[in-house]
Amino acid sequence: MIAPDSRDYQYQLTTGSNSEFRATDSRSPSNTSCCSSNKGFSCCGAVSTFLSSAGVCFLVLGYTLLGAVTFMTLEGQEVQRSNEELGQDKLRLKTVEKLWSITEDLNILYKDNWTRLAEQEVLRFQDCLVKKYISTPAGKHNNHVWSFPSSFLYSLTLITTIGYGSISPRTPWGRIVTIVYALIGIPLMLVYLSTVGDTMARHFRKFYSKLSRNSTPPEKSPKQDPALSKSVIANHIHADQKIGQNERYQHDEKLCSINGGHSNHYNELYRQRVPLLITLSIVLGYISGGAFLFNKLENWTFLEGSYFCFTSLGTIGFGELIPGSAESGEELSIFVSSAYILIGMAIIAMCFNLVQDETVLLVRKLSLWMRKEDKVGEDESESIAMSVVSS
Repeated sequence: MIAPDSRDYQYQLTTGSNSEFRATDSRSPSNTSCCSSNKGFSCCGAVSTFLSSAGVCFLVLGYTLLGAVTFMTLEGQEVQRSNEELGQDKLRLKTVEKLWSITEDLNILYKDNWTRLAEQEVLRFQDCLVKKYISTPAGKHNNHVWSFPSSFLYSLTLITTIGYGSISPRTPWGRIVTIVYALIGIPLMLVYLSTVGDTMARHFRKFYSKLSRNSTPPEKSPKQDPALSKSVIANHIHADQKIGQNERYQHDEKLCSINGGHSNHYNELYRQRVPLLITLSIVLGYISGGAFLFNKLENWTFLEGSYFCFTSLGTIGFGELIPGSAESGEELSIFVSSAYILIGMAIIAMCFNLVQDETVLLVRKLSLWMRKEDKVGEDESESIAMSVVSS
């Protein structure tokens, strides 16, 4: 084994807010080239993350469109048949009214008796008509038939587990397809929330970091552990004394990767945290914006719009308020509400990701405080024991 020449290496100690050791090779820049390539890998990672998030978004949108076409095809004929039966009942009601008009024109004697008996028959007929009307999909919600917009909304509420209940499949095949569609769609929606929410949270942290740097004086970067840096350099010197001349550059690349990983560890540990108040403001602002939007589309009050947005984004979905109930702009209202739900659930996932950092930090602080209290208690016990022994 050939011992390396110590003159080829220069070890420097950089003092300041960021104390660290640096080992440079005076003969070749190979040890710095591997570190500079980290930026290229970072850019490639950002592009791949964006493409994966966009791919998941298009996959969810395409799956929802497929469900809309499928349910409209399966359930549209059933609704049409129910509406035809309902039209026949309305025709019978008009016939009874016409019969009374003819009877009145004929001036039949004992009108009171005839009216009482006819009224009983009409009431009986009316009860049957109302029961039949309620049992049909059109009776449950007159504005929501299996059109393409309502089918799209049904597919979306199915995979998001909101389930307004305004319309439901009536045919056996429609119910079977609903089960299969939900079994595939719900995991797909979870992947969408995880991927898109994490990407949005990462970009929001970068945006907030730039915003905070521009609005506040520069702060000192977190100090790295000098002991860890010294140990890394010491290991490097010790290893250089054992490896040969031909293996030196390979070892330098390993050292560069170690230092890079050490830096990434600190970047991950000290990544920009977003205050909890800002996260709550994002959620409240999105709900308020949705309330204002549905006030214009559905003529709902601000309270009704906020109630609908909260129950939808929280996947509660009581179903008292359904988009598309207004007489004008039914298709526009349903598509806008669908987009609002898709974007809103991604924002909620982003906010959960941001709150998670604050929660982890709080738990760590609590754990350190408890350890500190335990250590203080142990020190007090030892001091008491020593005083007893000495006495």
